[in-house]
Amino acid sequence: MQEKILKALNWRYAVKVFDPTKKITEEELHTILESGRLAPSSIGIEPWKFIVVENKELRQKLRAAGYDQSKITDASYLIIIARRTDVRQNIANELIERTADIQKVKHEDLGGLRQMAEGGISRHDDQSLDTWARSQTYIPFGIMIHTAALLGIDAGPMEGFSAEQVDEILGLKEKNLKSTTMLTLGHRGEDPAAERPKVRRKFEDVVEFIK
Repeated sequence: MQEKILKALNWRYAVKVFDPTKKITEEELHTILESGRLAPSSIGIEPWKFIVVENKELRQKLRAAGYDQSKITDASYLIIIARRTDVRQNIANELIERTADIQKVKHEDLGGLRQMAEGGISRHDDQSLDTWARSQTYIPFGIMIHTAALLGIDAGPMEGFSAEQVDEILGLKEKNLKSTTMLTLGHRGEDPAAERPKVRRKFEDVVEFIK
């Protein structure tokens, strides 16, 4: 298993060119999205939404907002990873409702969890709270990239786009959302970047053991 994981991670790279004729299956897409849904988050707040854009006209508009990167339209699927902007107003109550429903416990028995969630949120001003929510979205983002690699599916993670334009095109403000990243999924095309050796710092330069 260890060898399989490392082989997949060495194989993957940030794909620049996708083959529009090669499609991934809906089942593969669902597995990748489900891996993101199962991602951990601080206090379990899950301040994210994954928006799968299949509409070709919208994807063309998003390509313009993404500095004309071809992968936005050529990949099998385009996912916008967005963060919630209503964390202060709604997240704590939603967490309590969700926990009570799934774990079959009474709301009053979740006082400790509520205090932790509300306390964690109240420590932030609005800008800091948005930064916190934004940083959380990178957890499922990374897990989805890893899952795609294990499935032999190429991924193109993206931050190179106008978030303001993307939000406007998709009407995210009205949904209490802001775009954070994009993730394209599919199969690589004639991409020169695929042949380049992976460049990473050495293990001993990145990892320090303190005993």
